[in-house]
Amino acid sequence: MKRRQAVLVSITKEGDEFILRLDDVEHQGGQPMTWLQMEHFTSKLIPGRFFEELEFDEKDLADFGYSILARLHAFKSCGEL
Repeated sequence: MKRRQAVLVSITKEGDEFILRLDDVEHQGGQPMTWLQMEHFTSKLIPGRFFEELEFDEKDLADFGYSILARLHAFKSCGEL
């Protein structure tokens, strides 16, 4: 069976701060689709006061968008999408 991967984007609360994470996940088959978290890719700490608005500057948006698309491109290049 062909290996299938994806990017999981999540926000978790730790104390008074939040962490925006990008992690690699791998499809484990079955119905409904089951995904297993494999590798942590990157993250960003978000102070609680900024989380309420979820406002990011253009550089942060560009960096995370680039990270997601670069990871998906890598998976596609390896035939894992």
